[in-house]
Amino acid sequence: MYDVAIVGAGPAGATLARLLSGRCRVLLLHHQRKKCCGGILTPESQKMLAKLDLALPREALAAPQPSCVAVWDLQSQLVRHYARQYVNIDREIFDRWLVSLIPADVDIRTDTVYRRSQLVGNDCLEIFFTEKKELRSERVRFLVGADGSSSTVRREFFVEKPLPKRYAAIQEWFDLSAVLPENFKQTGIDFRNDYVGIFDSAITNFYAWMIPKNEQIIFGGAIPQGNRTREMFERLRIKLNKIGFRFDNSFRREAGMLFRPLNPWSICLGSERVFLIGEAAGLISPSSAEGISPALTSAYYLAQTFGVNGFNSSAYHKNLRLLRWQLWLKTAKIPVMFYPWLRKQVMLTGLTALDRDL
Repeated sequence: MYDVAIVGAGPAGATLARLLSGRCRVLLLHHQRKKCCGGILTPESQKMLAKLDLALPREALAAPQPSCVAVWDLQSQLVRHYARQYVNIDREIFDRWLVSLIPADVDIRTDTVYRRSQLVGNDCLEIFFTEKKELRSERVRFLVGADGSSSTVRREFFVEKPLPKRYAAIQEWFDLSAVLPENFKQTGIDFRNDYVGIFDSAITNFYAWMIPKNEQIIFGGAIPQGNRTREMFERLRIKLNKIGFRFDNSFRREAGMLFRPLNPWSICLGSERVFLIGEAAGLISPSSAEGISPALTSAYYLAQTFGVNGFNSSAYHKNLRLLRWQLWLKTAKIPVMFYPWLRKQVMLTGLTALDRDL
């Protein structure tokens, strides 16, 4: 019997598995998939990597390394630059690197899909999963859902907890030189070197993005989930193509569901025998959709509570109070960032913006 089964091997699951190795028997269910993610490490993520004594490998870095974010309001046609100390990464390499750090005593099952669990006695769960399309089961003392916004674990055990608002994240990859308009400097944005946040309330009440990576560029957006999701993304593409971009022939497409916790009660950490970490718990920034730092943080603090009796539920909840409070404070940015009139007024003031000559 295993002490802990972890569903999902993204930053949250891989980090928890590494931290628990040597202390208990760990089963990690790993279903390889490409994450729909811009691949930017915020200062908070960088601090957590340092706290975990991890140095980012050179091969995980992507060029360029942006020193600022260009905020582009398509409705008002305003552009402002804001200093940010981000690290541009290759998300696939980053995820593989975190998995590679897991010691050999962790039982990693690849090509698996978690299905369901049932309680066996008072201190054991039997979990069922498909491994290479064959149904299998194992008995575990504790189950941890690290399976993102589409978390099967959360839907199975915490159906009474409201889910955060859901968005469809869609992004496409292009060769950078093939899509930029010849006169792109007239926009005031250096698309070869800037992280670009695009705001247009006619398309989404969240935002879209352009991120250069190694002579390629990601064009994506987070759009409220619904019947018109793809239509809204296509409308954004048409708008950009009308001003000179050529977002037509992508060589890679990615899509997935994204949580946006707009109230504190949509965050669910679990209790007793089943716990949630990372985006499965709803731990993701409601203003930027950044989820790597909350994933690493929640994995770290859940591991800290593990002892001879297993996970300490009350200690885990207590340890994450600061993170939950920080995420809740980020909702204060929402009117300034996402209400068109107020965003325009703030951008017109130039408050905290950089003067920029291309």
